[in-house]
Amino acid sequence: MRRFIPSDFALDLWNAPAGAPMFALRREADAAIDELDLEVLHVLNGAFMDMMLDPRTARVVDLDRGVGNFYGDGTDQFDLTLIDDIARFTARLAVDQSATAGVYAISGSTTSFERIISAVEEQTGRTLARNNRGSVAELRTTVTEAQNPWSVMGEWYNFSMLTTPTFAVTANDRYPDAHPTSLGDYLKRVLPSA
Repeated sequence: MRRFIPSDFALDLWNAPAGAPMFALRREADAAIDELDLEVLHVLNGAFMDMMLDPRTARVVDLDRGVGNFYGDGTDQFDLTLIDDIARFTARLAVDQSATAGVYAISGSTTSFERIISAVEEQTGRTLARNNRGSVAELRTTVTEAQNPWSVMGEWYNFSMLTTPTFAVTANDRYPDAHPTSLGDYLKRVLPSA
């Protein structure tokens, strides 16, 4: 049997909101791939922790301005995993003869915008102002009313993160040498300590 690992690497594609173009294309491709005579292993990881929380990009936390940015009420939960951890897990899975076709979810942390901002405050010893960028309902309106869904990709990603269930089960412990990094450990590595 030939093994195939599609480029899923996202939140739960099958429970993501309808209309999200980047996830709709992946679901369509996965449906076609699943029909082939291949052993298909899907890897899901939530959002990319390092892309979302890189202190140089000021997406969620802007330390220069002393602000934590969020959508919704800040408590909606989502999964985050480092890109290197996803790559390490996927490499191990690809050569694991005991792995069977199916979905393998990993998560460095199930968290929320508020937990991320609080963790950054704890790590740095700084108090951050909260900047609410809009409610989940406002995100829904933005994405559903856009003439071109690709023009509101950032909003689609945030809306999808906040409305897709977190992983009920993960394969985090499948490979002890490929266990994903937690949010706290990542922040300790990339942020100054108090």
